[in-house]
Formats: sequence, structure tokens, C-alpha cells
Amino acid sequence: MRRMALVAAMALALGAATPAGAQGVEQARTLFVAGAQAYEAGQFPAAIQAFEEAYKLAPRDAIIFSIAQAYKRQYYIDKKPENLRMALKRYREYLAKVPTGGRSADAAQAITELEPQAAQLAATTETAQPPAAAMPTRLMVSSRTTGARVSVDGGSMQDLPLIAEVKPGKHRIKVVAEGRFDEDREIVAAEGGVVALDIPLRDKPARITFALEDGAQIAIDGRPVGTTPMAAPVDVPAGLHLLTITKNGRRPEVEEIELDRGEQRQIRKDLKSTGQRAASYIVMSTGAAALLAGTAFTVMAFRQQSEARDIEAEARSGNIPPERIDDHNNAIRLRDRWRVAAGISLGSGVALGATGVLLYAFDQPSVQAPTMRSRAEKDRPQEAPAGPSLEISATPTFGPGSCGGAVGVRF
Repeated sequence: MRRMALVAAMALALGAATPAGAQGVEQARTLFVAGAQAYEAGQFPAAIQAFEEAYKLAPRDAIIFSIAQAYKRQYYIDKKPENLRMALKRYREYLAKVPTGGRSADAAQAITELEPQAAQLAATTETAQPPAAAMPTRLMVSSRTTGARVSVDGGSMQDLPLIAEVKPGKHRIKVVAEGRFDEDREIVAAEGGVVALDIPLRDKPARITFALEDGAQIAIDGRPVGTTPMAAPVDVPAGLHLLTITKNGRRPEVEEIELDRGEQRQIRKDLKSTGQRAASYIVMSTGAAALLAGTAFTVMAFRQQSEARDIEAEARSGNIPPERIDDHNNAIRLRDRWRVAAGISLGSGVALGATGVLLYAFDQPSVQAPTMRSRAEKDRPQEAPAGPSLEISATPTFGPGSCGGAVGVRF
């Protein structure tokens, strides 16, 4: 645990680069992390090679200590004197640069531990040092993407991190992971060098298609994305999203959806009519009935008017009996009543028809933006926001010489 904390601290230190040397320090950070992974895997020669390359690019004192540690661990495996000598050399170099603080105490303890062994080796072996073996060409590939795998030159997929010896020259690297875009790289490995790659993979977006009636407006996380029918699917990042579907005259649909990387999802909804839309049909139908009644009342008024004129024509041509005069007066009274009834009915029909049209046209439900729920609350049922409230009242009125009604609409 302490070792991983030190690796993280060292990586952060390497990340604090000046703009001028940012590229080289970033490569040094990648090499150092690759070396740390090789160290954790017990591949100390690969770790030494990566640490040495990192130190060339970013000569940080802490890297010297890491190199010494790797030489020490490799010496305990193969007992080669050159690894012991290099470990002592690097520990002493570190102490010269960091006499106090840092890992100086650990370096001093390691020197105390190794010097007797070096003295014993010097007494029992020839002093001539063998020529240093040529460093192999190595490839180190890692990724911060969980579950990523790598293929080198079209070979089989292998788990990451990959630490492998390769031939000098060009190589093709392919890193893949479920729900991510593949990453292809072509690298050139120099003889005796190490190529370290840290390859993050980009998430594939989820893709949504909509099977809804035409004219429905779609919004995701409060951002409008289109109106059905939509010519192409909608790509959204994986994760939890708020889907809102609205249409004039339909109840709004609000739903949280959780999408995986690369998921294909089709949204099907049967949008239900609002109470206001149903009320608009009722009000317009009532208005139409009132217009028909008004037309009938108008016809009746014309009939009474015609009868009164016929009696007046009889009176001009000669005397008429008294009962015909009563018929004339009665026809005039009925004519006036039918006129009033027709006026009320026609006026009510026009008013109701206009109200119904307004209710129909302005029936776009408003949706309040709800707060996104946490994953723990995701499975709780969620009620869609209620549409606009609507109240309709109708009151018939009758009186001497008149009839009619009053309709009230509130929304």
C-alpha cells in the first residue's frame, strides 16, 4: 500500500511540469508508471529499463531511488554481481542528492545491508567486471480503462498491463474494451529501448431511437434534441439521464433512464390526451349544438313573422274576425321570443366554439424540471407532473320571454 502511494506521489510530481517540458515529462510519467507496474509484477529488469528512460527525460531524485530498489530486488533473484554494484551505486547517488528527508533513511539502510555482500563478492571473484549485457527492446502498454486488453501486431488479446520484449522496428498496437472505442497505435521501438504507452479508451455513447406519434418534442437532461419523427438516432453519454416527452394536447412523460456504454435503446410511449384536450372537444361540440339550436330558433322566428304578415295582408283586404287578431298578436309574441332564444343560442355557440378552439390550440403542458434522483432512489415510482387543471361549469337559465345558459371555463 505504501509503495502504491509513493508511485502515485511520484506520478503527481512528474505531472507538475513547466509548459516547455510538458511533453517530455508526460512521457517520463508514462514510463515511470509502466516501470512501477513491472516492479509490482516482479519484472525488475523491465522496471529498471523503464525507470532509467524516465530519469533521462525527467531527472527527479526519487526515480534514482526506484532504480536502486529494482536493482536490489533483481540481485536477490539472480545473484548477479553487476546488479548488486548498480544498486549500491544508485543508493549512494540518491543519498548524495537527498542527504536528509525523502527516502534517505531507507537508502542508508539498504547500503548497510548490501555493502557486506559486495565486499564478500569482491574477495571471492575476479575484480574484472563482465561487459554489460545489451538491454532488450521492450514494450509496455497500460490503460486506465478497466477491463482493457491489448493485441500486438495482430496477435491474440492479452490483459493489461503488458510488459513484453519485442523486436526493434515498427509495431501495431490495438487496445480494446467493452463499450469503448478501439484504439490503434503504430509505434517504432528502437533497439535496446523501451516504449511505454498509457492508452485511455473513449466511451461509446448510448444510442436512442423513438417510436412515438409525430409531433412529440424530445428533451434529454433539459436539452431539446428533436421532434418526432426523427431522421436519426440520438447519441448520449452512458449513465443516468432525464427523458422528457411533450406534445400539444398530450400528458407529459418524464422518466429517468440509465444507459450503458454502446447500448441501443428504443423508447416506445403511448401518449395520453390531457383533460384540457377532452374538454376542448366537449366545449366545441356544445358550441356546435348551440349554433344548431340558434339556427332552429331563427327558422321558428321567421315562421311566426310570416304568419303575422299573412294576417296583416288579410286585414288590408277586408275585415277579419277578432280571433284572427288574437292569432296575429300571438304570432308577434312568439316571433320575439324565438328571436331572443336564437340570439342567445347563436351567441353562446360562437363563444363556446371560440373557447373550445383556444383550449385546443393552447394545450401545451408545462413540465417542471425535477431533481435527478440518486441511483438508490432510481427504482422508486415516479409520478409524471400533472397537466394544467381545468374546470367547466354550465348553467341553463329560463325566464318569462327568454331562455339561455351560461358556461364557465377555468384553467
